[in-house]
Amino acid sequence: MEHFSLEAEQSIIGSILKSPELIYEVTLQPEEFYHAGHKIVFEKMIELRDVNTKIDIVSLVASLGDQIQELGGASYLLKLSQSIPTVANFVYHEQIVREKSLMREGMRSLDEVYNAGFDDPAEFAAELTSIAEVIGDGSRRKEGFVHISEGLESHYNQLQEKKYSEKPVGISTAGTALDRITGKWQKQSLNIIAARPSVGKTALMLNNARKNAHEGMTVAIFSLEQPERQLYDRMISAECLIDGDRIRTGQLLDNEWEKYVVAYAKMVGLSLYIDDRPGLTIQEIRSAVRKLKKKNPDLIVYIDYLQLIKGGKKFDNRTMEVGYVSTSLKHMSRENDCPVIALAQLSRGVEQRQDKRPMLSDLRESGNIEQDADTITFLYRDDYYDKETEKKNIIECIVAKNREGSVGTAEMINMKQYGKFVDIDINHHELPDIRKGA
Repeated sequence: MEHFSLEAEQSIIGSILKSPELIYEVTLQPEEFYHAGHKIVFEKMIELRDVNTKIDIVSLVASLGDQIQELGGASYLLKLSQSIPTVANFVYHEQIVREKSLMREGMRSLDEVYNAGFDDPAEFAAELTSIAEVIGDGSRRKEGFVHISEGLESHYNQLQEKKYSEKPVGISTAGTALDRITGKWQKQSLNIIAARPSVGKTALMLNNARKNAHEGMTVAIFSLEQPERQLYDRMISAECLIDGDRIRTGQLLDNEWEKYVVAYAKMVGLSLYIDDRPGLTIQEIRSAVRKLKKKNPDLIVYIDYLQLIKGGKKFDNRTMEVGYVSTSLKHMSRENDCPVIALAQLSRGVEQRQDKRPMLSDLRESGNIEQDADTITFLYRDDYYDKETEKKNIIECIVAKNREGSVGTAEMINMKQYGKFVDIDINHHELPDIRKGA
């Protein structure tokens, strides 16, 4: 099969010569043309458009100069303009040129991958997946505008669903105060939870994930830092309020075994999946999420943590790679219509300030994270820095960016021995008053 269509390319150029205003509607780029002469002509058409010069055979021949000979002279352009009976198929032919270009680009990329001589199967697979995504994204390109009648009809249906559906709007976070500020996790959103090491990012993520699964969501966790067994230890500890150290060592008291069995029975039926492969590429993550989404439409994705994801190809520097990963995660949330929550490490720059609460500026050296994220929540514990603080076992969830809502700080009790977070005003007889360190 030929990966080009000279007829479609000729139709594009001939249609523009016949109806010059089409140059303002065309979305192709010169490099998408296969025929060298067609590329040159289209480039000149773009140049004439950019200087507000009407495109016709005279202006085009003058702009091309000696290059016109590569097309066989001005007669070739005249033939093209006269051979187009109608421009009605312009968009269709434009799509053909684009699809053929995507196929050629894909074949070139495959040749490059083949000739690169990969020794690592994972890197090889990541490159192949990346090529497939580029072709897939390009082939799904659609018209940009939606008429207000269509848009409002969709909006009306969504509003009706929110009003009368029993399903809550958005997906819960670990705390009600945090829900109020963030408006909960929304579909197609990228949400960043960032902090210094050992502040509580993973614990908060597991609290969120466990709560979402109990509420009927399908939860996917990519744990690039810790093996799945450690996550089970932590989730069981928080579920049944058994000290995490005893869970890890297996030294459970008799009554704790009973609590463990009850928690086990509650959790074993949850729709919760963990992928703990280290060194995953963003292409592998997107592929895994896509497969899981097909079987589980109500999906939420957690990643621990963003900076451990590999870009799957070569980059000039680490910042560019992190930016590529961040943008890819945002695309993943949209293509799978699900929230993505990614943990992120903050640099040591936080430690240099007197007030060590993180700020958005602490993310500026981390690729495009600040730009791509819909919400950014920083975690801060005063007792992490000041052992004598009156705010023992209190974690601050600082919502510093919220594209569709407010910003602010939600405080929660951090029950460190269980790895559990609870609302600060909770009233439950089983929970000790640990705000004073008890």
